Amino acid sequence: MSRLPAACVLLTWVLLAAAAVVLAQPSTSDGGLDDYVGRYELTPSFHLTVMREGRALYLQATGQPRAQLTPRSPHEFVLVGSSLRVMFNVRPDTGEVLDLVFEQGGLGRRAVRLDSSIVAPGRSPISVSTDRLSVYVGTYEEQPGFGMAITLGGDGLVAQMTQMPAAPIYPESLTEFFYKDTSARITFRVDRDGAVIGLVLHQGGSDVEMPRLGD
Repeated sequence: MSRLPAACVLLTWVLLAAAAVVLAQPSTSDGGLDDYVGRYELTPSFHLTVMREGRALYLQATGQPRAQLTPRSPHEFVLVGSSLRVMFNVRPDTGEVLDLVFEQGGLGRRAVRLDSSIVAPGRSPISVSTDRLSVYVGTYEEQPGFGMAITLGGDGLVAQMTQMPAAPIYPESLTEFFYKDTSARITFRVDRDGAVIGLVLHQGGSDVEMPRLGD
């Protein structure tokens, strides 16, 4: 998590640059390409989509143009026009693609594959007053320079991770909130006096603690 902001900014720059490059289709067989196709979650509001067109794979990040991937090994690809690598983690016994890691210049970040088994199925938010929601508004920090801002939007709370798009979150209880179309959740930490002292982002099997910063 410590290098997430730099890695995401780098990915944005590389995707924009690579989108303008036109090269030949990669020389790889059709077999197995469909296994990589899908949506991968970097953060609750930032996804990487792998798609196939003909005999080529393409990578598209949220809000960015797509860029072509070319194979270097059975499960490793590079972004056309750059040195950014995309490595798929595959179960050796079943061949199931579990996640991907993109890496450049020593910076790497894991994105979990999304499918119907891990996307939250039809959660229903409860009704929470605006006064109650306002107690969660603030800045939460995992480490200096990286964290999450919680603000009030038109319909409730909005969460925005550093250098990432903002996304609404919905209450399941007074301290548990969820994102739509993803399995990620946020738990707010409350002390004995009822003051909000931090949050935990539950995503991709990880629990990231973020203490609340003082006003």
